Amino acid sequence: MLGGINTALFFKGLGGFLVLPVIIVLLRWAFPSKKNPEDRAHRRALKKSLRELKRK
Repeated sequence: MLGGINTALFFKGLGGFLVLPVIIVLLRWAFPSKKNPEDRAHRRALKKSLRELKRK
């Protein structure tokens, strides 16, 4: 190609920008935040029970 743009390469680059939000949503779903208070209370209860088992 003499001096024009490579349209196939342009569309591949554009596709990357379109796929990126999907990947972000997938990763946020797969690795939830640790700030959920109910989950935090559950983890604390598990740690407490493990400490009690270790003391015995």
